[in-house]
Amino acid sequence: MGKKIGKYELGKTLGTGNFSKVKVGTDAETGETWAIKIIDKEQLAKERMEEQLKREIAVMKMLKQANIVQLKEVMQTANHIYLVLELVTGGELFDKIVAAKRFDEPTARKYFHQLISGIHYCHSQGIAHRDLKPENLLLDANDTLKISDFGLSNLQRGGADGQGTLLQTVCGTPNYVAPEVLKERGYNGITADVWSCGVVLFVMLAGFLPFDDPNMNALFNKIERGEYRMARHFSDQAKDLIAKMMTVDPTKRITIQGIVDHPWFQVGFDAKLLKLPASGKLQVSDDQVRNAITDADEQKKSAPKNEAAPSNAPAPKAGVSGGCDAFDLISRLTSGTLNPLITVQQGMVRSSTRFLIHGDIKDVLQVLSSLNANPKSKEGSLEIKGFLNAPKGLLTYLAVLIPTCASKLTLVELRRGRGDVFEFHDLFRQVVAGLGSKVRSKEAPQA
Repeated sequence: MGKKIGKYELGKTLGTGNFSKVKVGTDAETGETWAIKIIDKEQLAKERMEEQLKREIAVMKMLKQANIVQLKEVMQTANHIYLVLELVTGGELFDKIVAAKRFDEPTARKYFHQLISGIHYCHSQGIAHRDLKPENLLLDANDTLKISDFGLSNLQRGGADGQGTLLQTVCGTPNYVAPEVLKERGYNGITADVWSCGVVLFVMLAGFLPFDDPNMNALFNKIERGEYRMARHFSDQAKDLIAKMMTVDPTKRITIQGIVDHPWFQVGFDAKLLKLPASGKLQVSDDQVRNAITDADEQKKSAPKNEAAPSNAPAPKAGVSGGCDAFDLISRLTSGTLNPLITVQQGMVRSSTRFLIHGDIKDVLQVLSSLNANPKSKEGSLEIKGFLNAPKGLLTYLAVLIPTCASKLTLVELRRGRGDVFEFHDLFRQVVAGLGSKVRSKEAPQA
């Protein structure tokens, strides 16, 4: 018999991240299978990120809707936190788009209906996701879309009317992020989600990004100006909806209700998808964030007897998050190098990955040079572009380095441009090996 946590028998590993790994968990009482996300407390503590994880848990505990990945329960021991999550086996929407090259409008509309239904629910509870992209949209065995990865979510006080606290943490994936987020003057997360949904719809219909540039500054400039071109094959109604969603001025941007009422969206839409819980809006208190993992102390009888749950310190207040803090890092790093809720080849880095190093751009340049990866970086830039003449053809990559508040601690985002997935994975492994002890966040060991 395999290892057990509570009533769940742990099975094969689905994926690994920097602070976590995900295994199949089988409920011994019902036989149901779940995804058990196992988070290493020691790794979190080293980066002082425990409290930020509580926020993600508090948010996910609240959300009960068909298009959102379900968090069933939370358990903890002295060494680990266990999140029991809905197991989604149909893959990422991103992969489906890549396979199809692009969706026709009926197909895109089907998934977009579900995305907006899930986001409408989140916003009705005063929650902004803040990292919407096809990689975070999963599909179950019935082709139902599931929104995942609420690590960047935050409680938007004031709710969907847009009158709540302005968020100030610059986060999200650059290509999908709203222009006001980049300006670091504060922004409304709910309005920013609408922009991201517009980019997702564009990508589904076009098969490519509306805003893309290998130079980060150039990319940001395009986003801030709203500089993109509609694909010729888009219908007039699709163009109109996308334009209204990707309006640079957030005060003039269409609302979620406006999206629902739009003629393009209304085709074949089932209004029942927008049905909210009978109880109406959930009341969110700071105590819910503070006690997100404390509830797991009640699971002591299910935990191994040689481990005791530690006490919990107060969580930070909901609302404004300032500057470059641990919140961004935990949200990025706990998701690891692949989406942990889907069944994929174990440990495979396909398009991008993130890891922390105690070092700077010179360290990464040195390693890439030693690998004959032809790295190039302009003076003063925090981007490295390069290519590798790999056995299966040209492999291009982009490394973006993001300084953190901690001295010399840097977040590295390594992204694949063109080239073979497996060869990009090998490049990542060689970079990590070359950096050696400078790597501060590593993949969790296999159990």
